[in-house]
Amino acid sequence: MAKKNKHDWKPPKWLKEPVPSTAWFHDKEVEIYEGTTEINGISLWRENYRTLLDLDHIQQILKRDLDEIKDDEIIDHILRQNLHRIPDLAKSIKLNGVRVPLILSYGKKLVDGNRRLLACRYLMKKEKVHTEKFTVSIVKCLRPRVSKEITLKIIAEMNFLPQHKEEWPRYVRAKFALEEYGKILRKENEKEAYKYVNFFLGIPPADLKRFREVLKMIEEYVKFVERAGEKTRQDAEIFGRSKFHFFEELYNKADIIDKPVKKMFFRYLSNQQITSMTKVREFAAILRYTPARKHLEKQNGSFELAKSMYNESASPKKALARIKRFCAWIENLSNVEKDSISVDLKKRLSKAVQKLLNK
Repeated sequence: MAKKNKHDWKPPKWLKEPVPSTAWFHDKEVEIYEGTTEINGISLWRENYRTLLDLDHIQQILKRDLDEIKDDEIIDHILRQNLHRIPDLAKSIKLNGVRVPLILSYGKKLVDGNRRLLACRYLMKKEKVHTEKFTVSIVKCLRPRVSKEITLKIIAEMNFLPQHKEEWPRYVRAKFALEEYGKILRKENEKEAYKYVNFFLGIPPADLKRFREVLKMIEEYVKFVERAGEKTRQDAEIFGRSKFHFFEELYNKADIIDKPVKKMFFRYLSNQQITSMTKVREFAAILRYTPARKHLEKQNGSFELAKSMYNESASPKKALARIKRFCAWIENLSNVEKDSISVDLKKRLSKAVQKLLNK
């Protein structure tokens, strides 16, 4: 950040105590004004991928077009659903104020900081006594008519690079990255589209391909749940979004992810027999042992029973691997080390080996 004496553009009237400055976003230095402004009057960033799915849901509930829905209605919906851990952030803001500046367009539209804005609005609804800690925020104001490239650099800087604490959840990052990839693919070839996403967002092609497959799996899960009639589409989408890491872990750990495997996985997720990352990994391992997998394929199959069957089959293999490692260790001992082994222990080893040979 570097202060400047003057810009060739004036700050907007809503910005209090403006100071001309610059900020680096990714690899680009951008002219800004630093200052403060009241939370009221800041327009919600509706294109933010963190809350995009929430907007789809509220449209379904209210049965109205998005441009007919007010910001207050969207904010109320997000807070009612207890999404994005807003109350936790609100506690910090109530004590310390907004410490990371909101980034606003010249027209006072949010470019970065949806969670901070939501937390302030939450406090303004909940708290009887209002203070400037949550009714006023420090901000960085961009110049008029900022390019799409600069906007993308800001998003990358604030939500993808690892030094920022308020990064987007992995589901949101995947959706956004694939959307940006698709935009470039409509104008350039596949190689250039991958290169673009890797440069701006730091996501290599292999990760982007994995994101595509995992999001496809989540869409299939939503359709599976809808057909089963156990949850609404909205509930299934929220689950898929919050448990993105479950689907990604299956993709990473399973040898094959075909239609039958996905159907089994969806069923054990829905009936709550798979409830943790550990169980996702166990599910992927169980698939490798045919008898346990066949049990999982049963409509009334028990995940715990299948796991026991797999563990029983795996135990001898694990024991054999330990014995091989021990033998290799013994063989590699020096003469001095071998002589240091007690006579009693040598007798025990000899007895154990003799028993093994007699079987």
